[in-house]
Amino acid sequence: MNRETIMTALFQKLTAPPLVFAFTADTTTGDATLANVSDTSGLMVGMPVAGDGLPADATIATISPTVTLSLPADADRTAAALLQGFQTTARRLRDANAEQDMPALYLLELNEVHPFRGSTGATNIELNCEAWIYTKVAATENAIPAATLNTLIDGIEGALNSPTAFRQNLGLNGVIYARIEGELQKDPGHTAQLAMAVVPLKILVAPHTATFAL
Repeated sequence: MNRETIMTALFQKLTAPPLVFAFTADTTTGDATLANVSDTSGLMVGMPVAGDGLPADATIATISPTVTLSLPADADRTAAALLQGFQTTARRLRDANAEQDMPALYLLELNEVHPFRGSTGATNIELNCEAWIYTKVAATENAIPAATLNTLIDGIEGALNSPTAFRQNLGLNGVIYARIEGELQKDPGHTAQLAMAVVPLKILVAPHTATFAL
């Protein structure tokens, strides 16, 4: 088992589309429609999106037949660089009050569970970690505090669903599954305009199996 290879693969899953997706588009002041979108394959309705020409708190409203935002653009831009999803990603937790580029995702490693091993051989090891999410709550009175937070959690859940197999193995030999497991803690940010969630993640690994990409 190679722990760092496993954690790197998990981090890559959590920072791939739709959780982090870069694209370009033209914006027009007062218009919620994005024109000449370079790529729509990683877009997800409800996901926050930021970039030059876009207002704060903008999210993807529709993808087809046209890509539109929840708020109109506030500047004319041609081929503006836009980023959907997490604006900050890291494997080291930072102070939420000091974090400016949100939403933010931090992957934290926690304990390992090594079960009793009998004479029949090795047992599987549990690697536990958490995905910490920070996101700002829109300041408008009608904004739903948990809305963006819920979409980001949906994105994490989707990233860990395997499209081709029953279990998500992160594309690695020796990994039996990686999934959300346990109590998910959520603070929608009703009073502080800062929402956060702690998503429990568990990886089950065969300890004496070589870790390599399948």
